[in-house]
Amino acid sequence: MRLELRERHAQGNGPLHRLDARVKLLAAIAFVVTAVATPAGAWRLFAAQGLVLVFLIGLSGAPIRELVRRWLGFLVLLLFLALMVAPTHPRRAELGVRVVVLSILAKNSLAFLAMLTLVNVTPFYKLLSALRRLGVPPTLVATLQFMYRYLHVLTEELDRMVLARRARTFRGTGGLDWGLLTGLIGVLFLRAFERGERVHAAMVSRGWDGTLRTLDEPGPP
Repeated sequence: MRLELRERHAQGNGPLHRLDARVKLLAAIAFVVTAVATPAGAWRLFAAQGLVLVFLIGLSGAPIRELVRRWLGFLVLLLFLALMVAPTHPRRAELGVRVVVLSILAKNSLAFLAMLTLVNVTPFYKLLSALRRLGVPPTLVATLQFMYRYLHVLTEELDRMVLARRARTFRGTGGLDWGLLTGLIGVLFLRAFERGERVHAAMVSRGWDGTLRTLDEPGPP
């Protein structure tokens, strides 16, 4: 259900939603490459890229609170990595550690928010179709599609397991201790492995040829 709510926003009818998925994907990749290639300490360029991104986020109608919440969660990990990388950066002696750390945060934050904006205006199946039309290997596209499809399935499976655990432990709080958490992860892994074998056997028995097709794409001649 959590993933379905996120996908629902991508089905909008705004100006960015109506653009061809290939155009949006290539534009997002170009923006990410530009942000990553920006020299450390080039604050005017970072500011210009930030203004462009703010404009696109406003045009997309993406929920600002959700974007900020996800960015803050990403920022915690990013700050740790920046502190680890900054002392060995080639320009550390010239710019100082603080400037290098802030530059790493700026680059990766711009790239992260750009990709979040992309998925908020483009359904995932359209992104996969765009990848196929742009010549990405079919095996990689199929892997991404199965990963996304069964992410929903495994999320629902985990919710049912947590609910069953709460119904059987009679605890006053809903928190999980490490023993229960590792047990849930282990059981979920086994169920995912078994489900993968069943799905593979079912697909092979139905003539799976390695090509994923959707209703908005022409079938084989």
